[in-house]
Amino acid sequence: MALKLELLDNEAEIGRIDPAGMLRTALRLPEMLAEAERLTAYVALPAPQSFSQVLVLGMGGSAIAGDLAADLFLKQASAPLISLRNYTLPEYVSPETLVLALSYSGNTEETLTAVKEAARKGAKIVCATSGGKLKELAENSKFPFYLIPSNYQPRAALPYLFVPLLVALGKLKIVPPESGQLKEAIALLAKLKDEWGPAKPARVNPAKQLAKKLAGKIPVIFGAAGTTAGAALRWKCQLNENAKLTALVNVFPELNHNEIVNLGALKREQHNFALVILRDEDDNERVKKRIEITKSLLVRQLGGVSEVASQGKSALARLLSLVLFGDLLSVYLAVLKETDPTPVEAIARLKKELNR
Repeated sequence: MALKLELLDNEAEIGRIDPAGMLRTALRLPEMLAEAERLTAYVALPAPQSFSQVLVLGMGGSAIAGDLAADLFLKQASAPLISLRNYTLPEYVSPETLVLALSYSGNTEETLTAVKEAARKGAKIVCATSGGKLKELAENSKFPFYLIPSNYQPRAALPYLFVPLLVALGKLKIVPPESGQLKEAIALLAKLKDEWGPAKPARVNPAKQLAKKLAGKIPVIFGAAGTTAGAALRWKCQLNENAKLTALVNVFPELNHNEIVNLGALKREQHNFALVILRDEDDNERVKKRIEITKSLLVRQLGGVSEVASQGKSALARLLSLVLFGDLLSVYLAVLKETDPTPVEAIARLKKELNR
């Protein structure tokens, strides 16, 4: 398939391909984070207590907030922080469990089923939603809940789910209280969106350059457990939904115990993969060494390796810099395919069949 690479520098053509403005929404990440922080001020939470575990219930674009938080607070959380994508809860859920139910639409059936079970088990529940059945359940059951803006695609509403999660974890003393990291992140992202946005030409725009490199390929995204794993999964999901691309994801050090074998056995002319590794300064020192060795072992088979390093001082800013880069990349790849990034027709059809 011939790709019109000049599309990435043509804002009129981007608007034609992306009529609903997924790129505009991605660029609003800093503003959405600031708005989400303001919205959290109106929610009263129960008094802090000692929790045995924290479950983040969600699916798809809502669930990724839990994965990002688990990486961000790996060394700081006072209780295990676990993302759960399922109808059914583990047996250990009890009154000593904190459950954070995230559903952008408020009608995610897996999350609704699980939160009802959590209520029966006596867990402490906090919700974040734009409405729907989860809002109704929270109101009727007197659960604290964050009411967030509607009319976004769920995957585009990540800031409105992620910030309430961070605030709730801090106020309930699961993690240290927010101390300016979000402000730093917002300022950094405001700068980066100009450097990576559509007005910056491809010759000096790393997000557009990587889109050109990945165009027509199957991206293989490697992150690192505890730092960039959640961001790598976010990249994969955004490439799936926005760019309508198959993408693979794995994390160090686990991938060195399995996936390195099949990738190392590839012949360049027999595959269409392109490897991208997400990097962060807090990656474990042994993981950093593993990454360098892995690159040396796979560079010939994969025809090169692309790396994207997080930016910023705080862990939160660095994490969100990777989110912004991946979100923009996914839309740029959709543009190169001349594919509208907003519709997710297969998901809509599946939901229709489930409701029959």
